[in-house]
Amino acid sequence: MTLLVLGANPCITLYDGDRTTAFASVWRVDWSTHGSGHALVLGTRERIRIIGPDLELAAWLGTEFNRHLTAVRSGIEWREPELTAAPVEFRLDLERGLDVVGDDVSVTIAGPIDRFLTRNDEYDLGGTPMILSTVWIPCAEGSIAVGGGRLPGAPRVDPDGPSSTAFIAEAEVWCTADHPRH
Repeated sequence: MTLLVLGANPCITLYDGDRTTAFASVWRVDWSTHGSGHALVLGTRERIRIIGPDLELAAWLGTEFNRHLTAVRSGIEWREPELTAAPVEFRLDLERGLDVVGDDVSVTIAGPIDRFLTRNDEYDLGGTPMILSTVWIPCAEGSIAVGGGRLPGAPRVDPDGPSSTAFIAEAEVWCTADHPRH
């Protein structure tokens, strides 16, 4: 097994009725095979944007991970991303939630409902088997704004599940599933 990424990957998917309007995936990479830092991947029905101070790291995260996270980008077609070199300000409080600003995009995820340790030893990442473990924290609310204007839609929340399309994934670890070593 090869360790690829250690960090956090909070995400939000917005819906207007049954229609997906946007998604945002925010990365805090503490260590990876491509370096460390922050990145923001935004998908709307019109375009995909990848924002980060290190465009090599940000593009790798977007194209190798977010491109294949169909549950996160449900209903948003992946297309050639627009890359923007800009700082990504990442503020995470595990009691309250997340606030992120990158270029003209801001993401808020708030109101943690519960916390779970999850592990999937056969996560299908675009046909590549991966091991994914994370502390998954579904949240009650969230929003995405571009240029100061809030994008339409809201996350889908089931407090009884509990589940939400606005969540914090902390202590996230991605590994290849090949050649296990013990």
